Amino acid sequence: MAKISVIVPIYKVEQYVVKCVDSILSQTLKDIEIILIDDGSPDNCGKICDKFAQKDSRVKVLHKENEGLSAARNTGLTLAKSEYISFVDSDDYLAEDMLELLYNNIIKYDADVSICGLYDCYGTKKIPQCAQKEILILNNKEGLRLALEGEKFSVNAVNKIYKKRLFDELNFPKGKLSEDAFTIPKILAKAETIIFDSSPKYYYVHRGQSITTSSFKKNDFNVVEAYSEILKFVKGNFKELTKQAEFRLLWSYTYVFDKMILTPNFAANDDYKKILTILRVNTLKILQNKFFSLKRKIAMIILYISPSLYKVLLKYQKNKFMKLNY
Repeated sequence: MAKISVIVPIYKVEQYVVKCVDSILSQTLKDIEIILIDDGSPDNCGKICDKFAQKDSRVKVLHKENEGLSAARNTGLTLAKSEYISFVDSDDYLAEDMLELLYNNIIKYDADVSICGLYDCYGTKKIPQCAQKEILILNNKEGLRLALEGEKFSVNAVNKIYKKRLFDELNFPKGKLSEDAFTIPKILAKAETIIFDSSPKYYYVHRGQSITTSSFKKNDFNVVEAYSEILKFVKGNFKELTKQAEFRLLWSYTYVFDKMILTPNFAANDDYKKILTILRVNTLKILQNKFFSLKRKIAMIILYISPSLYKVLLKYQKNKFMKLNY
């Protein structure tokens, strides 16, 4: 049995998928199975997947109708045979020793989740999420806290391996965006031990029309729904982390608002005034929450005074605006 099952949902990433899968096949940890889920991709992704399967027996391909990222990941979970699971987004890529590092750590520390650092990639620019080298052994509350704060690592499903059993009663929500926000905090809460090695081994590619950088859509509000749910979960199970969960929920409103205001004719959107009011009402709470950066707090003051000036600032910062906190 392979040591790790690597699940890769694939949809309309013809330009990126070869580099992604090559980086998985080139891992120094060879004993892995690679599950490529062709989520009804209309381009040549399906054919590319089949070619990989023909060249390497570790690659398994499933072609299915398009149902979205969550359904593709859930399908991968049903197919996976290994004790450990890893998710890779098909437009990203891995350092060649990422899986070996994660696997060695999860075994060495008898952990349920193993996490490494990542690079945020903007074109040729690569920014490590966590610049300081450190290894942390965490319990579930500590791991959830750090994920919600988002400075060292985040609620992304990627750059981690998990014991598969953590997903026995918890899947990704079908038909939702921000599926990681719904699911990964609860997965971390189920873990007894989490090991974090800040070495950046996952390359998280920010591209022009990815899910996270495309223009505003109504279902972008899923992120607000997710963090509203997580706030209730935290209040019921980890009350000490309420400030972190409130930070995430307020951040989700800024995330949606930023996408909205950068979209043409944003002011005509029925929800624009609603979100603007929510952010203005909560400006003091944002200023008092220590998990928001100074830049974000200054931006909120500007928004309170002048949305037009805020839009100008946001355009200037556009290459950074999808990051958690700035």
